[in-house]
Amino acid sequence: MRKKLFFLLLSVVICFCSCQSSVDITYMVPSEIDMGGHRNIAIASTVPYYGFSHPSRYIRAIDNLARYGFASARSTYDWSLKDEIADYMTDKIVSTLDESGYYTILPPDITDSILDASRIGVSSRSEFEKRGVEAVLIPRIDNMSIDEYIYSKTTYETRVDSDGNEYETADTKFYYDADYYLAFSYTIVDVESESIIATRRFVVEDDDNFLVSNPYLIYAYPDRHFERMVDSSMSRITQQLVPLRTRASLTLMDNRPKSEDAQVAYDVLKDGDIKQASGLFWDIYLNSGHVPSGYNASLATAACGDIQKAMDMAKRVYDESGNAEVYQLYSRLKSIDESNKESMRQLSDRSGEESLSAPASGSIYDALRR
Repeated sequence: MRKKLFFLLLSVVICFCSCQSSVDITYMVPSEIDMGGHRNIAIASTVPYYGFSHPSRYIRAIDNLARYGFASARSTYDWSLKDEIADYMTDKIVSTLDESGYYTILPPDITDSILDASRIGVSSRSEFEKRGVEAVLIPRIDNMSIDEYIYSKTTYETRVDSDGNEYETADTKFYYDADYYLAFSYTIVDVESESIIATRRFVVEDDDNFLVSNPYLIYAYPDRHFERMVDSSMSRITQQLVPLRTRASLTLMDNRPKSEDAQVAYDVLKDGDIKQASGLFWDIYLNSGHVPSGYNASLATAACGDIQKAMDMAKRVYDESGNAEVYQLYSRLKSIDESNKESMRQLSDRSGEESLSAPASGSIYDALRR
């Protein structure tokens, strides 16, 4: 197994528009599933959807299209598609979590061999614990379907011949249409207790539609659609399993009532010296009670990385002024502080609160891999 260092740093960006300034604070957002105590994971191969319908030999034709040859258009996929997409999902989940740097991952081939060996009496728990694995992630495709068909559209047009007689022409065009459906899930099992930590489910749909000119040359690629559907879910899986950095853009309070001293602090901030600007704003507030300066001092202090001090400053300004905008800033900073603390707790490798449900009987792994 390979261990990566997982560095998550606060960063600050100061943005200046034509009429106002804002400070972007990058901070940590905890993962939705607390995996702080399960950083060493094994990932099993995705269980294919065995109920995937074997395709018909020919694409279904709506209306009587036999005379045009479209009733003999061959299906664009075969039964092996279920395994191809399961393999693709396995690779995508492994690469997504590996690239996050948050986990040490036991690859699917080794994970599968351990789980398969359990059927002949080998202890999965012992084998995983020997390798330092704390949790096993088992993906599965719960449902998968394709509805592809060909239909025609006929348009009519009235024309006039050279003798002035009207006649009607018909123009028939043929279209391929497909609807794709994918439902999948992943379940995380605690190695020590062999109980479920969490399960998450996804439903993704896609479609395709295009003009067909030749019934024997239909270039549809269902595999690409299903791959795109899997790809679209990876960012959500990352949110669920990995603490992430995000950015909050907070706007400075305008210099109203106008303070010439405060304008100097605005200019210093615009030049990029956020720490000096913070000190100038705070001195102005202490000397004059200028609320915008107190607000901006708190915001700039937070942008420097000292959220607790920024909260204390905002609270003092609010207590002394009762200004609603200052209270909103205090509440936002408090939320950021709590988010940072929870994220850092998850990063510390300590176990979080888990809701474990024990399997009714037998092997939890066998039940999840059927």
